[in-house]
Amino acid sequence: MTLKPITLACMGLFAVPAVALAQSTVEIYGTLNADLESVKAEGGSGTNFSSRSRVTSNSSNIGFRGTEELSPGFGAFYSGTTAGFWASRNSGVGLLSKNYGRLLLGQWDSPYKFSTLRFDPTGDTGIAGYSGILGSTGTITAGQGGNNFAERASFSRRVSNVVQYWTPSWRGLSGRLAYGVSDTNIGSPSTGVPEGSGLKPSLFAGAAMYEDGPLYATLAYEQHDDFQALNTLLAAPVSKGKDHAWKAGVQYGFLDNTLTFGAIFERLQYKADDINGLGSLERKIDNWYVVGAYQLGAHGFALSYGQKGKEKLSGAGFSDLPDSRARQVSARYGYTLSKRTQLYAVATRISNDSNAFQEFGNSPITSTTLFRDPARGADPVGVGIGMIHKF
Repeated sequence: MTLKPITLACMGLFAVPAVALAQSTVEIYGTLNADLESVKAEGGSGTNFSSRSRVTSNSSNIGFRGTEELSPGFGAFYSGTTAGFWASRNSGVGLLSKNYGRLLLGQWDSPYKFSTLRFDPTGDTGIAGYSGILGSTGTITAGQGGNNFAERASFSRRVSNVVQYWTPSWRGLSGRLAYGVSDTNIGSPSTGVPEGSGLKPSLFAGAAMYEDGPLYATLAYEQHDDFQALNTLLAAPVSKGKDHAWKAGVQYGFLDNTLTFGAIFERLQYKADDINGLGSLERKIDNWYVVGAYQLGAHGFALSYGQKGKEKLSGAGFSDLPDSRARQVSARYGYTLSKRTQLYAVATRISNDSNAFQEFGNSPITSTTLFRDPARGADPVGVGIGMIHKF
């Protein structure tokens, strides 16, 4: 909501010219979202988790954002969003131009993550989020690298210490570029990046989006330098390496966009230059996701299916990992009470082969799983009802 009463009060108290104040805007915004869920993960060779009930706060947050006009067609902007502690979600400061786009510094969703968020009926929040399959190990907020396998392996990330540039839209075509700079991970024993290792974890990402009426298409790429995902997974000493991900997505709407279908294909590639002195190791995975959604007045229905591909390994004495596929099916129903408030129900199941360990992309069953073992082969299942309010 725009704080016009506060702006008017400031005019009166401080006698600032009305013309100057009219060039600035301040907005408070946020989301309140909670689920009552029943979840479990059973059938694995490791630790299993029996059925339990819980209340989960998914995307709840509050933030401030605003702009200031510096000259015609040129200005500054800021955004700070909190979910647990200040600026823990998309937060940054930058410059914007009508003709040249935006440049920001701060913490923000990677272009790779942003490019396909609109495909997921949940907005990739909660147990039914599509990052249970896509992006490797769930959505995370972290700097470059990270202190565990999940943070190092994930390509669905809100990037700390990032510089981003967003192009203006031209005939439906737009783009985003990001550089995640080396940060405090270096020299920190807890992250496994000692100062003398020569490793400087960094991130590069870009996405192109095209939208014309009912058609939306995107192509995105992200590269991680020296994130050590494979070294961490195998408890091997640090080494250099590059990880890559790319994905393509297409979404099309029918019946005035009340009926939409979307599909995403993704390829993840991880490479460590050395594993325990045995040479380089490469890991490749192909994932895909399809979704259909229908809006009938206040009623919204969505059904999605995603599949993680086989683990293809080469080098350092490794070969392809059998029985390593996983599948997720999710359903969502929403009843819209107003433009800001909705009631909904969700159900999801991830079916892991005996050597797969996919978890809910958000709100994993227990914090001890860290999005990976010990529940190898177990099948996370969840149902829930919830309410979301945006302001």
